[in-house]
Amino acid sequence: MFARNTWLTRQAFDVLGSDDQFRLYELEDLVLEREQVWPGCEGSLTDFGWGFLGDIKKHAKQRIDVLAHFEQRLSPDDFLVFASAPWFGFRDDHYGMPRWPARVEAAACRLRGEDEEFWRVEGDWMARIGPAPAAVTADLEATRELLLESPWELGAENLHWFAWNPILRPTLGTPAGGPTGTNAGARSPSTGRCPS
Repeated sequence: MFARNTWLTRQAFDVLGSDDQFRLYELEDLVLEREQVWPGCEGSLTDFGWGFLGDIKKHAKQRIDVLAHFEQRLSPDDFLVFASAPWFGFRDDHYGMPRWPARVEAAACRLRGEDEEFWRVEGDWMARIGPAPAAVTADLEATRELLLESPWELGAENLHWFAWNPILRPTLGTPAGGPTGTNAGARSPSTGRCPS
């Protein structure tokens, strides 16, 4: 779902930056398209929203109608401030998942083979899961960047390997915002583990 949510957030920001007078209704159509396979998933709104499609449609239409109402009454600059106000500080919690950067850093470190403690504890489980897909390991830095900012671009098959995988479990003691600074993601020389 993180892949779908980040993709949808990007679509909303693109719409807000567009000059198209029908942009809000195009976003509504995109959100409510029942048969479109969600990026990074193998399902559609019909699959994941079964039993709640009426509520989802009502909620989306109400939100779009409120935005359209204020877009007509405010100057373009004031409307952008109004529409984006709920997202101020948005980057602080990484698309609503504050632990995601720490999870991605832990996975990247482990895929490089740098967290010896993880492989000692979880090695049998990881062997049962199987090796990471070639597309994931071909360029670990690119995979790391995609997981952080546009996971849907990895594709459903590759994301499926990460789903419920302990490789994404953050190292105990990692702050909610994840590792920061110039050594973020670097191996800890004293422990042989990824930084915590």
